Amino acid sequence: MRIGQVAKLSGLTTRTIDYYTQNNLLPVERSSSNYRLYPEEALVTLEKIKKLKKEQMSLDEIKKHIQSDQQTNLIIKEVEDKISSLNEKIHLLEESLDQLPDKEREQVCLNLQEQMKRTLKKLSAIY
Repeated sequence: MRIGQVAKLSGLTTRTIDYYTQNNLLPVERSSSNYRLYPEEALVTLEKIKKLKKEQMSLDEIKKHIQSDQQTNLIIKEVEDKISSLNEKIHLLEESLDQLPDKEREQVCLNLQEQMKRTLKKLSAIY
């Protein structure tokens, strides 16, 4: 979105948005014709900034808060990707298990259950 669209949708002036951009609170890219282009998430960030400003936070405090949110989102994304990868591996394991004789399949499943219990116990200790 160009800065005018962001201003209209956020209820802020282009000058305010430009100020936040200059202070590295908003991500921006330049088009081939040198227009500032903001991603959709800029609107969410601007709402956060407005909320935090109402709470009398300084610009530096707001910046730290937003950077912390960004780091948290990166970690969440990384964990979600790993979970997705593990789910794919589980699916492949299930297909392999289906080809085993019943007794062997049962033993493998018991071993996997024990491993999962230990893993969940470790996770619950962390959180």
